[in-house]
Amino acid sequence: MIARPMVPITDQFATDDLGLADRSRFWLAALEATGQGVAIADANHPDLILTYVNSAFKKLTGYNAAEALGKSCRFLQGSDRAQPGIATLRQAIQSGKSCEVVLRNYRKDGSLFWNQLAIAPITDSQGKVSHYVALQRDITALKEQEQAIQRQGIYDDRTTLPKRQLFLDRLNQALAWSQFSGIPGALLLVDLGTPTHLDGSPVLSPEAEENLEVIANRLQAYVRPHETLAHLSHYQFGLLLLDPNVQLRAEERAHGIQAVIRDRLEGFEGGVHIGIVPLVTKTPATVLLQAAEAAAQKARSQQQSYLSLESSTVQEAPVQHSRDRDWQQAIAAGELTLALQPQMGLRNRQLRGFEVQLRWQHPQQGMLLASQLLEHLEESPHREAVGRWFLDQAGQLLSQWRTGTQFSGLFAIPLLPQQWQSPTFLSDLRTLLETYQIPPEQLELDVPAQGLVDGSAESWDWIHEVRALGIGVSLADFGSRTVGLYDLRDLPLTTLKLERRFVRGLPDDANDRAIVRGVMAMSQALKVRVVARGVDTVEQAKFLARAECDAMQGLAYSALLNIEEALQVARSPQAPAW
Repeated sequence: MIARPMVPITDQFATDDLGLADRSRFWLAALEATGQGVAIADANHPDLILTYVNSAFKKLTGYNAAEALGKSCRFLQGSDRAQPGIATLRQAIQSGKSCEVVLRNYRKDGSLFWNQLAIAPITDSQGKVSHYVALQRDITALKEQEQAIQRQGIYDDRTTLPKRQLFLDRLNQALAWSQFSGIPGALLLVDLGTPTHLDGSPVLSPEAEENLEVIANRLQAYVRPHETLAHLSHYQFGLLLLDPNVQLRAEERAHGIQAVIRDRLEGFEGGVHIGIVPLVTKTPATVLLQAAEAAAQKARSQQQSYLSLESSTVQEAPVQHSRDRDWQQAIAAGELTLALQPQMGLRNRQLRGFEVQLRWQHPQQGMLLASQLLEHLEESPHREAVGRWFLDQAGQLLSQWRTGTQFSGLFAIPLLPQQWQSPTFLSDLRTLLETYQIPPEQLELDVPAQGLVDGSAESWDWIHEVRALGIGVSLADFGSRTVGLYDLRDLPLTTLKLERRFVRGLPDDANDRAIVRGVMAMSQALKVRVVARGVDTVEQAKFLARAECDAMQGLAYSALLNIEEALQVARSPQAPAW
């Protein structure tokens, strides 16, 4: 039997001409016609028993009226009571207010559905809440879609194994449990070793692609139920152990892993190598993972199948290896980008070109600037790959601008530390010019002064070869390091970039004025241009113009720009207002 709905008397509908019986039939028909599940509960009963359910409720839940009426409205939750929405619902009922929540509910056949539940109080003639009406909507398909999207972010599509972030979460949980229980743990990093493209993507043959799936399946079959296996990157797997005899167990697992996958390593480079680190409490999970990667790389360099680190070594944290790994991931994840600093000619007050700068949107440290990047790259084995990537991206951008906007200005590209020492440096430049059809006079390479100070006349031959290609060469920070005048005389430089500390005091500082005038006189004698950096005020810019400086860059003309902003400047260059 269907209970008569408790409906408030209201003037929102023109039903005053209906009798009470007709009015009840009117509301009942409306409730039955709606496509949403509707249930009404008795607010005066301590269990809020149901007094009415419509046909859509029965279709949604599988329960007919006889099975639902008289039951607590909580029966659809089953034993699944640990839901945040339930507390919100309980608080609203206690306060006599409306609310909307999403709950896990269960049909008569036991199947789960996600219920978007909205409740509202019904008051009697004295204004007391007598009933609650609940509207229900099945949003299971939407939740499943959300979960699928979320799963894609934390599980690898190919292997169905957890990705790096989920593995780090579980590693943090293991660290907490190890500290609480006293049970030691270990992390194993399995490195298959494969060469990569400049963008960080793996160079995998079809055989290696097929073997990767086989390896993942074999590892899943090999690990025990209480162990955590993850696919950390294209060719790295992680295994997490908690065991009282963890040192012996970890080495046993390392031998076992080698055995189960050694016949499926075709297409990978140098075989499988495993790094083992103990779970050192109060050590960040990311540091442990970096240490395991460092151990695997050291095992590879020493031609060992696996290598275990001591606790003291783990706590020291292989920072440089962490930076190397970050560089490799930064290229693959698209975290590296270009920023452009406009340069203005001081003689004609027109756009001269742009200094192209490398930027890294680091996931933990935020945007890293040039000086910070150099610290990361100084000893990195990825320095050469990053340098090639930087050159290629700058060349590609210049080519696009030449085609799209007929941009004819200059791109000044700062060279990364010792980039010119790469055996492929000159061939990379030739390839750049040919691939993107760039006139060499539109490129200028900025060489740090330290690179010239540390070198010798014999090591500067590359500068002559770069100039032979028609590409300009500038001394990036003239004044920051001592470069002999004979060296400046003999080197075929096209530009000197005046270090910002000589600009900072202009026009008031007499010493800075004298230095700038001396540099201008020398540059004219050597027939090289001078670009002043860090020109942030109009007064500085005007003094430099009077001193016959060729060009400037700094806030007096423009701030550092992203690619889209710089493109607008390239399309419509404007002289400054001063």
